[in-house]
Amino acid sequence: MQQHPLVVTDRLRLGRDLSRASGLVLWLLVPLLMLGSIQLAAAATGLTMLQDFFQKTHTITAQFRQEVANHDGQIVKRASGKLWISRPGKFRWDYNGRNGQTIVSNGEKVWLYEPALEQATVQPLGKAIGSTPAALIAGNDDLSQRFRITDLGAKDGLRWLLLHPKTGQDQGFTALRLGFDAQGALREMRMEDAFQQQTVLRFEHIRINHPISAQEFQFTPPAGVDVLSR
Repeated sequence: MQQHPLVVTDRLRLGRDLSRASGLVLWLLVPLLMLGSIQLAAAATGLTMLQDFFQKTHTITAQFRQEVANHDGQIVKRASGKLWISRPGKFRWDYNGRNGQTIVSNGEKVWLYEPALEQATVQPLGKAIGSTPAALIAGNDDLSQRFRITDLGAKDGLRWLLLHPKTGQDQGFTALRLGFDAQGALREMRMEDAFQQQTVLRFEHIRINHPISAQEFQFTPPAGVDVLSR
């Protein structure tokens, strides 16, 4: 049966319209799908960096710069030094300067030595783990059990994660931001306490998974130094 030419023309036109409509839907849909994929990948990237840092980074040697700002944002203290970390639980932070201090953990005890005061304080590692950045990044704990973790995305060349301590834990700070570079190295830590004071640590000349002598994590108080236990 021969179809009327107008009917054929209408059907061809309808087919072209449907094809164009389908193309338009795909044209609109693909960017949305891509955007969703990018957002999911971005959300996974920050958490993956955090997991890799704690699972694949076994030793760290670096230099650090530290700034402490009050609630008005004014810098009230600056310091610098060198750190050594060997997971799990071993670390050493040496602060430069006449009033510098040394923080050392052998995996069981943490020593805080203040030469200017001729004083050393020692406590079990478990007591220090929540209140010091040294103990936190030297641990092998699952941070999701102790912190609410939010991926903040990329800013200033770093990938940022926000950690909020869960109720009743880690009273040393109220919020912690970690900034990782593209290679997954921890470059910056920003801690806020209950007094709205912020401590910023920036890490440089980082060496990862290089051997570190066991002597770096041993400490014997010098003669005449007062030793306090907590």
